[in-house]
Amino acid sequence: MKVKTYTALTMGQAMEDIRRDFGSDVMILSNQHVPEGVRVTIGIEEDITDEEIQTALFGSADDQVRRQIRQSLIYHHFPEILQERVFEKMPTFSEEPNECLAAAFEKVFRFMPLPSFGTKRAFMLVGPSGTGKTIAVAKMAVKARMAGKKVGVVTTDIKRAGAIEQLEAFTKILELELIKIRKPELLKEAVDELRGFCDLTLVDTSGVNPYLDREISFLSDLKKGIEGLEPVLVLSAGLDAFEASDMAEAFLPLGCKRLMGTRLDLCRRLGSLLFAAQNNAYALCDVGISPHVHEGLCPIKADTLAELILLNKEVEQ
Repeated sequence: MKVKTYTALTMGQAMEDIRRDFGSDVMILSNQHVPEGVRVTIGIEEDITDEEIQTALFGSADDQVRRQIRQSLIYHHFPEILQERVFEKMPTFSEEPNECLAAAFEKVFRFMPLPSFGTKRAFMLVGPSGTGKTIAVAKMAVKARMAGKKVGVVTTDIKRAGAIEQLEAFTKILELELIKIRKPELLKEAVDELRGFCDLTLVDTSGVNPYLDREISFLSDLKKGIEGLEPVLVLSAGLDAFEASDMAEAFLPLGCKRLMGTRLDLCRRLGSLLFAAQNNAYALCDVGISPHVHEGLCPIKADTLAELILLNKEVEQ
């Protein structure tokens, strides 16, 4: 018996194709729902190997890998347009889902981890309220201090209740002076002074509503005229993908090039962060996977991102 597989949008279309090629005298071995529609496997009286039967019933090894990846992307709420971009860049064949997905991610996304320290480096963390900017600043400062580097920390977050106290608690432990800026025009002076002797300068900002122009303009005024100060967008996981993308777009006028993802420990679906980055040409940098400052931020790369997407017990079952 020879086995042949037909894939079509509907069962009716598949049966029409089968009757066109072989008439009605065929044996239907199986029918399955697949992302493309339905897959119908028929038997024709010819000799066939066990391997051919296995492939016809369950698909090739490549089909199975792609099916597993597709299920994972759907679970993580990847919009369909991003799913297709990933599959377009996927290798023709690979038996390892991680390798296959990592190879696609390498072409779909850009990766630019933040340096732990470096001469004259200055970063300003920006984003909506509640995304974890202050904790991220503390984590970056701890990592640099643990490496024996000089760190400067500035905060402009003077309105949120407890914001200064939260960051100051960490800087005191690190034996750092927290510089508090109450007027935008004073930030340049503070950053320029710190960059003169620090290996890493960090600026914490208050959360803003990305849909209010005046709040985005305030951040723009903060960084105006400060050479070498890079704004880094901080977004938390778990948002709607298109909402996250709209938010990321709102921060582009500030000159943001990197996106930091936070609260991965509280969210199981990462599609929103990745869509926000890819749809707005952001480079993915670091992610926060713990609320504890001493655990730091984790640089993200194509292979580690693939592991995060595929490491899902519900999908594997």
